[in-house]
This record gives sequence, C-alpha cells and structure tokens, in this order.
Amino acid sequence: MSKNNQKLIIIVIVVLLIMTSLLAVFISLNIEDNDNGNSGNNNSSKPIINKEISRLNDTDEYFAAQNTINYFYDVREQNNAKELLTLLNEEYVNSNEITEANILDYIVLENDNINFHASEIYYNAESNITYYFMKGYIVGDSFIKEDTYDDNIYFLVIVDMDNNYSIMPLSDINNIEEYAKNYDIKETYIDNNTLFTETNLEEQDKIINYINNYSDLMFLDVDKAYNMLDDNTKEIYLNKNIFADNITNIYEKLFTSFYATSSKENTDNIVYKVQNHDGDTITITEYYPNDYKIGFNFVGGE
Repeated sequence: MSKNNQKLIIIVIVVLLIMTSLLAVFISLNIEDNDNGNSGNNNSSKPIINKEISRLNDTDEYFAAQNTINYFYDVREQNNAKELLTLLNEEYVNSNEITEANILDYIVLENDNINFHASEIYYNAESNITYYFMKGYIVGDSFIKEDTYDDNIYFLVIVDMDNNYSIMPLSDINNIEEYAKNYDIKETYIDNNTLFTETNLEEQDKIINYINNYSDLMFLDVDKAYNMLDDNTKEIYLNKNIFADNITNIYEKLFTSFYATSSKENTDNIVYKVQNHDGDTITITEYYPNDYKIGFNFVGGE
C-alpha cells in the first residue's frame, strides 16, 4: 500500500472517530434534556407539601387570607347560594350534606356588614398547597339590631397549586396552633376559579386599620381593649374601670387627622408612631399583623 493510501485511510478513520464522538455527545445531551423535561413535568404535577406549621408574619399575605373570609361573608349577605357553595371546602360540604338549596339556612348571619378580623394565622410555609388556620373575631352592625361581636371565630382556608382557594368553618377549637399542628394535611385540587390574591397594604392604611379596629373593640370588648394597652398607657389608666370611664374621650382623640407617621423595625416588633395636629401621639407596637399593643400620649390630657 502506498504512503498516500495509508494517509488517506488514517484521515478517514480520524474523521469517523470525531463524527462518532460528536454523535455520542449529541445523543447524550438530548437524553439529558428529555430527562430534565420529564422531571419538571413530574414536579409540577405533584404538590410539594410541607406540614411544618409556623405563625404568619407577612402583612400582605396575612390580609389576603383575612380578605377571603370577608368575601365569604359578603357573598352570604348577598344570598348568593351558588357562589357560596363553590367557596366552601368540598369535604365540609359533603360531611354536612350542604346543598345549594339549604346552604343559606346552614350558613346564618346574625347581622349585616359582618367584618372578620384575624387575630392569629398559622400556615405551612414552603408548600405549593398552603393551609391557613385562622382565629379571629367578627363585628356586625345593623339599624334594627344590636351590634354583633364574637371573639371565637375559626376558619381553615386551603389554597391549591393553581392559587384557587376554599374555606372551611371550624368549631370546637380551643387552641388554633395546636389544631394546626395536628391537622392531617393532604393534597388538594380546588375547581372553583376563585383566586387567592395577595394585598398590597400601605403602612398608613395599616395604621388606620388598627386604630379603627381598636376603636370598635373599646365599645365591644373593654377587657380586650384594656389588655391591648401598652405598659406606659396602663400607668395612666390604672385599671379597667378608669379606662372604661374615659373611652369616649379616647375615641374622639383617636380620630383627629394625622400630621405625621413614623416606624421603627426592631427584632421582635415594629413600632409605629402617629402624631396629630394637636401634638397628641399614638404608638402602636406590632408583634404580628393584627397583634399589637397601643398607647396614647394626649398633650391636652383627657
């Protein structure tokens, strides 16, 4: 064999080896891409459930969860049986034999303009199906009835992978945190197209919300309102009776227009200060959303 033929054969062999190597790499990459794609599909179709319960401290998420309950009450007040049924958790509906025909008799409102205020919310973080366990109180008013107030209202709100939610009223609860820890969380798909939407609550709106809610509590639950006073303010109102005698004066001063607001974030709380044009100061020390102490420094006294 001539040297030229030998060189040609060597060149052909080298080219074939290179082409074979390239083909192997291409096939390998293709297989890896397919595996990754399949893995992604599997992950998206199987929920990630984290059963560890913690107390919710995100303001926007907190008030979004609270809003689901207030929307539930709004739908009930409108006597919209069909939509009310879609909001209720399917397990709750089936176990209580609730239908569109009887739901308005089953979910009864004692008054108009019901507002739910969540005082504690526990949830399972890092899950793409989230369970919100809520304790709170309701306030309702009417022209012909006395105001409604109930400080032992409990709900479970479940949000699925598609961000749809359903609501389960709870009863016979002594400790919402313990209930949440022992609840048997399971995979859920909710087919009602009612989306859980986070809020975007501005700082001043939250402060106004707290002051409004506290003003209601002073008349509805003096014990609770007194216990929400910070230590400095309790030195002014030494007991509940002294506080109760001054509620009307306090109420009037709480609703003067704001002049300035400020906030300071600490390790365990956020302190909001509000000053009005008279120089009066309101201090709100927030530990969790809707969980706060309040104090007053009225320059002109009572």
